[in-house]
Amino acid sequence: MKFTHRTHCIPRRAAMAVLLGAASWGSQAAETWPQQPLRLIVPFGAGGVTDTTARVFADGISKQLGQPVIVENRPGAGGSIAAGMVAKSKPDGYTLLVVTNGIFAVNPHIYPQLPYNPSRDFSYIAMLANTPNILAVSANSPYTSLQAVIDAAAKGEEKISFATAGEGSDNYQILQLLQQATHTKWLHVPYKSGTESLTAVMGGTADATAISAATSQSFIKSRQIRAFAVTSARRLADQPDIPTVKEVLGKSIEGGSLSGIAAPAGTPDAVLQRLNAAITQVARSDAAKDKVFSRGSEPVDTSQEAFQARVKQEQAKWAAILKPGR
Repeated sequence: MKFTHRTHCIPRRAAMAVLLGAASWGSQAAETWPQQPLRLIVPFGAGGVTDTTARVFADGISKQLGQPVIVENRPGAGGSIAAGMVAKSKPDGYTLLVVTNGIFAVNPHIYPQLPYNPSRDFSYIAMLANTPNILAVSANSPYTSLQAVIDAAAKGEEKISFATAGEGSDNYQILQLLQQATHTKWLHVPYKSGTESLTAVMGGTADATAISAATSQSFIKSRQIRAFAVTSARRLADQPDIPTVKEVLGKSIEGGSLSGIAAPAGTPDAVLQRLNAAITQVARSDAAKDKVFSRGSEPVDTSQEAFQARVKQEQAKWAAILKPGR
């Protein structure tokens, strides 16, 4: 009996040693972390609002932590390629992902297979910014108001074309919200990037689009596009003449590009807390104010709790909109 008892205790002790060792590693890692450069993976191409926001925060985080933060662009499949790569990375705080609501809330409903599970594979650290979109047409368009475009769309299914940067993109999300709010069906015309979708509208290839508020101002000022409404709860501080969708239609359409930073699941809590503190400091800095929040993006709550709650909120929202078999 004594032999049997001892043989059962050995694996239990081994398991306890593993758990204690993991806890010890997490504590020690947090005390000495970071000791090498960090990688911040951006799931879209260079030059877009997600990329420019990420680079401002990467520079600030680097200064806060005393290590370089190297930005790497890994575009493709609505961010799924980058997300899948980071999900499989070592959870040591050195490989991070810029996530958008498309990655954790929309992609699961539009891609049959994903290389990651948004509810299981990531620790959500902090939101960075929310960038609304502006509904617009070409300056040469026959439509002079948002209601006029909607009325045309209502006359025939897919009569009006809407250009996007592809399924899962922020302007794709706006299209879905617009169709739901107005009970109309538009012709979705996907492109590889927001720049291409905007060019299509300005050239008359597509009727309408939703352009990021962070990049819209120069096109509006040069009268290349006609802006109708912004997809935010209130008017933008830097473009106060553009009404909200609710002001125009009497219905709210709030959406755009919500960005944040996530780490692979299993990253030590103490490391996540250090990252959150660094991101929070950057969000309050003059650099973020001048290069992010004064250019159409809106500040957000940077706490971990707020991000986790927002992830669940967005997932429930898009599960209801993008139902299987839609």
